[in-house]
Order: sequence, then C-alpha cells, then structure tokens
Amino acid sequence: MNDIKFSLWAAGWLFILLLAGSCKSANESRAPVALTWEMGSYDGNGKYYENSFVLKNVSDAPIGKDWEIYYSQFPRSIRQDASSSVRVEEVNATLFKIYPGEGFLSLAPGDSLKVIFQCDGEVPKNSHAPEGSYWVSQSGASKGKPLPVTLHTVPLPVTEWQRTAARKTYETNLRLLNADTPEFRTTDIIPSVKKIFVTGGETVLEKQLALTFHEDFANEGKLLKEKLTAWHGLEVVPEASVTIVLDYLSDRKKAVNEEYYELCIDGQQIRISAATPHGVFNGTQTLLGLLKGQESLFRLEAMSIQDYPDLLYRGQMLDIARNYTTVDHLKKLIDILSSYKLNVLQFHFSDDEGWRLEIPGLEELTAIGSRRGHTTDEKDWLYPAYDGGYDPYAATSGNGYYTREEFIDLLRYAAERHVQVIPEIESPGHARAAIVAMNVRYKKYIDTDPEKAKEYLLSDLQDTSRYISAQAYTDNVMNVALPSTYRFMEKVIQEIVAMYKEAGAPLTTIHLGGDEVAKGAWMGSPLCRALMEEQGMEKAHDLAEYFITRVADCLQQHHLSFNGWQEVALGHQKDTHTYLSQRAAGINSWKTVPEWKEDEIPYQIANNGYPVILCNVNNFYLDLAYDAHPDEPGHFWGGYVDESKAFSMLPFDVYRSSRTDMAGNPVEISSAGKGKTTLTASGRKQIKGVQAQLFAETIRGFQWVEYYTFPKVMGLVERGWNAHPDWETLSGAAEQQTFDRDLALFYEKISVKEMPYWSRIGVNFRLPHPGLTIRDGLLYANTSIEGAQIRYTTDGTEPTVESELWETPVACQAAVVKAKLFYRDKQSVTSCYWQ
Repeated sequence: MNDIKFSLWAAGWLFILLLAGSCKSANESRAPVALTWEMGSYDGNGKYYENSFVLKNVSDAPIGKDWEIYYSQFPRSIRQDASSSVRVEEVNATLFKIYPGEGFLSLAPGDSLKVIFQCDGEVPKNSHAPEGSYWVSQSGASKGKPLPVTLHTVPLPVTEWQRTAARKTYETNLRLLNADTPEFRTTDIIPSVKKIFVTGGETVLEKQLALTFHEDFANEGKLLKEKLTAWHGLEVVPEASVTIVLDYLSDRKKAVNEEYYELCIDGQQIRISAATPHGVFNGTQTLLGLLKGQESLFRLEAMSIQDYPDLLYRGQMLDIARNYTTVDHLKKLIDILSSYKLNVLQFHFSDDEGWRLEIPGLEELTAIGSRRGHTTDEKDWLYPAYDGGYDPYAATSGNGYYTREEFIDLLRYAAERHVQVIPEIESPGHARAAIVAMNVRYKKYIDTDPEKAKEYLLSDLQDTSRYISAQAYTDNVMNVALPSTYRFMEKVIQEIVAMYKEAGAPLTTIHLGGDEVAKGAWMGSPLCRALMEEQGMEKAHDLAEYFITRVADCLQQHHLSFNGWQEVALGHQKDTHTYLSQRAAGINSWKTVPEWKEDEIPYQIANNGYPVILCNVNNFYLDLAYDAHPDEPGHFWGGYVDESKAFSMLPFDVYRSSRTDMAGNPVEISSAGKGKTTLTASGRKQIKGVQAQLFAETIRGFQWVEYYTFPKVMGLVERGWNAHPDWETLSGAAEQQTFDRDLALFYEKISVKEMPYWSRIGVNFRLPHPGLTIRDGLLYANTSIEGAQIRYTTDGTEPTVESELWETPVACQAAVVKAKLFYRDKQSVTSCYWQ
C-alpha cells in the first residue's frame, strides 16, 4: 500500500520533532487556540450568507500577532468588513487562511474573539462545513511548524425540507408497500435475469458439492470455488451429491452477445454454459445471487435460465485523485461490483488535487502530486485540499499513490473478474497536480540541464491568462501550444501501455478527460496566440479541438481509441466530428438535468456518430447526496440521487428518466421529451452503456466510498443489464403502477438478499430514514427496508437502539417526533416530524 512508502520518511521526520520537543511541555504539541464555526443567516438577496469563527485562547499565555490559521472548505468567495481585526481569505481554491489584521493586538488566556465574514453560495450540508484547521506560528522556535487546531462546528439549523421530509417519505413508502408486487422468490436477484423457465422440483445444497469445468474456464472455476466457500460456507470436493459444471454452450450460435449464458438446475447437476469465459463468469454470479438470502441449507428450484445484458458497457468511475483509495480497498470494490456483473472501472487517477499513478521517468508526478501538506510554495508537495491534512507523510486520504507494480497487480485482479480498467489522464483542464509537478521538475533542472527542464513542461511561463475553473483554480490548464505538453502525454501513454502489456490485461482505450476548461484559459499565452495565428484559429475552442485531435492521433499510434467527457464531442466542425467519432470508444455524457435545458446533449452526440456512455448526473452521480437531510454527506449542485433515481433511468428515453425535479417535486414525465432531440436509428446504435460516477471531494475514507455506492449503484446495475423495463412503453396510471411494482420488488431484493450479504462481508451501506406521519392523534411509521427496526423518541432526544420500538400506530401528542432506522450494526440519519 502507498502509505507504507512514506513510513521511513515519516519515522525520521517524527524522530527529529521528538528530539526538538523533548524539553517542551505536552501542550506545545497543540495549537494555543480552539475554533468554533457557525453559519448565520442569508442576506436580503440570498447571495451571501454570514459565517463566524470564534477564536478562543486555550493556552496559558497571551497570543500576539505572529500566527496564521488554515482550514479547508469547498470554494467560495469571501467578503469582510475592512475594519475586522482578524482577516479571512482564500489561499487556493479549497484552502483558506485566518490571520491578524491591523487592529488585532493580543488575545489573553481564556479569552475569545468572534470573527464575522460573508460567503457566496450556501452550506446546506454539515459535510460542507470547514475542516482540517491548523495553526502556524510566524516567529519563535516553532516558526512554520503546523499544529492541529481543535475545530467545533455548530450543526446547521433545521431546514424547511426536514419539516416535510418525514411525511413525504411516509407517503412514498406507503405507495410502494401497497404496490401489486408478486410473491418474492429466490430467483429475484439484481440484476434481474431475462428468461426463467421453472421446471419443478428442487436441488438442495448442504455442506459439500463438486465442481468441474472446461480448462478454458479454470479462472471462473477458481473464483466460484472461493466465493462458495467464503460467502456460503460450502466446501468444494472432488465428488459430492451435487455437481456444478462450467462448459461451453452446445450451440454457440445461441449466444446473443459475448456475455450471454445459460444456467440449468436439474436434479443433482447445476450447469452453467456460455460461448466465452465472460459469459460463464456472469452465470456463476447469478448462481451466487440465487444463494443469497439463504443460510446453511440452500434450496434451488429446478429451472433453466437464459440471460444476457442489453448494454455491454456497465461501469463505475472512481476518483482517487481528490481523495485517495488504497489498492486493497479498490480491489474490494472491484470484487463486489463484478459480482453484480459491472464490467468497467474508469480509473480517475489524476486531477487538480492529486496524481496517483507512478510514471517511471516522471518521478515528480508522485513525489509532488501524490502528497498534500502545509506549504507556501508547493516545491515539495501540493497545498492541502478538502480534508485539510497538513502532514504530507500522514496516512490520510490526501496522500498516496499506486506504484507501477501495484497497478499491474490491480489490472490482473480486475481482468480475472472481467472488469476492464480504463485509465483517465485528465487533460488539458483539471491538470493542476501535473502542472505543479512539472514546474518543480523545471526548477530542479533549469540551471544544470535546460533541455531536461523543459522536456515535459506543461505551462507557458509567459502566460498571463486569467480564468477561474469550476473548482476555483486559476492555474489548472495545460498549455496546448507547448510541444512539451505532447511529449508529456506521449510519455504517460507509453508507460500506461507498458503496464497493461506486462499485466496481460486488455487496453483498448484511454480516457483523456477534456472537460471544464475554464473560459479565458490560453488567451494570455503568447505561444497559444502564435499557434492560433499559424493554424488560422479564431477562438479558444479551436485550441481544445487541436489538443484532443492531436492526442487522439497519438493514441492511434498505439492502436488505441479515446474516451472523454462530453465536451470533447461538442462544438466541432463537421470534418472534425467525423474524424473524432471514428476514433472514440465512448463519450461520457452527463449533463442531463432537465432544468439546465441541456438534457438533449447525449442524444445529439449519439446522432452525430459518437459512441455514448450515459452518465446522467440526475441518475448516476454517486457523490450527490442521497437527499437534502443536512446530515447526509455529499454534493447537491445537481440535485439528489438515491437508488430509486438510478433505477428509474431509461437509456433510450432519457427525458423520462427524471421523475422529480432537482428539489424533489414530481414532474410530468409523459411530456418531458416534447420538442426535444430524438434518437435516430443510427444514433440508437451508439448508446453503448451506462456509468456511475463517484467524485471524491467529500470522501474522507473508504467507508464513504461504500456508503455513497451501496445501495445507490444497484439501480444502475439493474438498468445496465435490463435497459427496457416493462414501464418504458407505458403512460399514465398504468406506467405509474408498473413502475411502483418494479421499484417495490427492487427494494425487496435489496432488503432480503443484498443487505444481509453486505453486512456479512463488511460493507458500509446506507440506510434510508423512516417515514413518519400523525393522523387522528396516532403516530404512523414505515420503511422500504424489510427486517429493519424503527425506533423513536417524543422528548426531543436522538433515537438509539434502546429507544421505543415502533410496531403499530401509537397515540402521540408530542410536538416533535424523532425516529431512526436500525438494521444490524447500521442506523439511518434522523427523521423528524413536527405537529
């Protein structure tokens, strides 16, 4: 694991600090102040809101003017009264500084000082409060040494959403509980199988079974054996009363696509057959799914299954650049996702805040770009970001990278599970970590070897461009006129190709990013201006087009296609569209929120000849919070996404994929696509798949990767395999009834089969909060999760596992009722109902 790389460095560093501080008191290892943050009210126009920090001197000596306090928070503009004695200002995008102003004199022991300032935007989530605060003295023996500051955040006040959410949740749950759902069967798994023929009788698995397989399916047999033992306690022996057989289809022409399989349970034999190892793997995952929800004695109905996916690309993107996920944790995630037949991992290893993959010959990328800590010049590591970690050697989510050997091992692990790993080199925007690292390389060699210094430089040193990126950076775009930029891209591509070759893993495409290049980039670069004049370019977009075309050509030299975010397929001349569409493996189209009036983009791109991967923000962005509850972590810029919104996505009718608006209010889906772009016959063929995105700005550990993913990703699992649900062609009441029936069954599958499985293997999944309502003086409560308990209080306290258990309607006159859902070792956020 990457954290080990720093252990020797850290040990030496800590040893020096211990020696230096051996004669000092224990208190001197802590900052002399504590902070309390609170959000105040909005101003009249709703643009700015009041913030305050209370600084308290917790030491036994006065505090003078020689200090700075840093903290991290999502980007925001700050304004403050000029007379304030303590100033607050932005350092770099997500890093902020508090420091004494001219009017500050000193702060006596025990005294406090309130600092008031204003920010644009809002903080409706407790996870968006300031964090990671630390103190840096500007004088004395500890000058420049960061010390942690205790930071308290006052919980956000009750929102209007909270006042109505419990009742609305109750009504939604009640609708699903009343849905006409068929009796649950062991064959009800996720994703649903295409065709089942129940033939009568059953097969019983006790403690032992046998497993035989064609030599071509040895890998699939090995993995199945491991899971049968680890998940279900079944011992695989040479001979037993029941035998599992993995073999080729007797008629391979029956295979609808390369992932098609058949599963037959008949008497004492379970036979899984397919035309490819991938098909056999899918069949083994279905068998394991049939066993879920049972214990000890496993009963399987005699049946025949014919199954295959509608979409051959079913993926998840994980961002390990913003906040790091270790190799072992990523393997765990790949293993679980592959069990649901997802077959692509988009490996987002580089971005503004980190570069997480070792590239031989470009050591600065990881020496600088994989660490974050206190710095004033970034010559040794990057600024703190998001989590606020100030120690570049600590085992935090801000530090770490995959060595070449670790990545090769990961590729082999994923390939065994039929998961294609698509590496993403964010370019030309979202590239700040790489740019800073190459600037450090330039400074290291410029005096001794100027050619080496400039070899991979990504920025024009004469560039005066002014821009602000979506994440508030002003220096995160590669200069596309520099020959060294293309040498850099070629070098990284070459090394990635070599890693895949050594791993023996498939590599057909590399994702180039291409998104969110801020307006104003390149316009102050003399080199870019000269290139524009030379090439007859008229606008900045022409430079972006030049870059993506040139790097796509580079990939072609390695017999690779390219993937990119939707910007790489927008706004080009017809000839360029033709050229790029023939070299693209997939365009990730995400901007599908109806309110933004851009939800036609995916179909426009498909109709233009590009292969499209649907990444709908309103259905598949896992980093969006499950709902608007202040205690639910995550983003909210694209609304809120839970498993039901992922489940409701229709790949071939995206306009009907949003059953609510961003605020959660119902919409009329029957008219959602009126007057909008429709898929042409050729465009329909370009819809290649679906993908969930998990950007990591709010991730602080792998437990949050799991929380955001499960159960939210299960909707994508279902829709990628079965792109045409029964309600796709219906309308009106019939459509709603069929949707409710399918959604109710979907939740039952999660409750009966998946949650016990997740709990057993240690997955940190999320529980929804219960619904509450009071009618005629009686408290009613409900949940979509079977087997969970609803516990409540009426005295204003937070519910615990010891609180009153709700089972039937009870008399209630309380002004406020609080309730939580409990399931095994998990609990939900709190539901509140006000009378």
